[in-house]
Amino acid sequence: MSEQQAVDRAEEIIHQAVGRMSPKPTLKPAGNSTGPCLAWDDHRSDDRVQVMRSYQLLGVPGNEAKKLVRQARDSWVKHGYKFTSSEADGDWSGPFPSVNMRTEPDDFSVEALTGVIDRKKGEGLAAITVTSPCFLPKGSEKPPTNPSALHPVHNDERAERRVLAHSSRIYDALRDRASMRDRGPGSAGLALMTK
Repeated sequence: MSEQQAVDRAEEIIHQAVGRMSPKPTLKPAGNSTGPCLAWDDHRSDDRVQVMRSYQLLGVPGNEAKKLVRQARDSWVKHGYKFTSSEADGDWSGPFPSVNMRTEPDDFSVEALTGVIDRKKGEGLAAITVTSPCFLPKGSEKPPTNPSALHPVHNDERAERRVLAHSSRIYDALRDRASMRDRGPGSAGLALMTK
């Protein structure tokens, strides 16, 4: 897989989820990057990278965030993606659910989640993140020492914790943005959060 193929596939997965959403959100990039592979954690040097595409779903009322996450889940289920959480249907009793799935057979990690805007009113901000499997970029002269490293690793507790910590940072960023908005226009960080 090349970087462009990974980006194209990640965008396809995002648009599968957003394409038929109602109300229709606007996508705001919130962390699109290509970086070192996070899924392998055996402390060896490796030139593999992975692509991450992350978007906030804006332009809809905060009380619709839960509905958008459910719609993303339903779309991905129709495309045959598999749940990675132990509870396939998630916890929909609370106002701020999240969904974690994997595509098949290409093994992209997909997540839809809500961040808290106003806990009392049950208002949130929805976001979607897609992360590619690890791959060697085209032109890389150094193959991994172990060819099996190109295959996805499942049930690796340390790798799962690293990926979850990464997802938590996205959630925290969404929550911090809402917190800055509540502080009013005099907040020093507000300009940085809205760029």
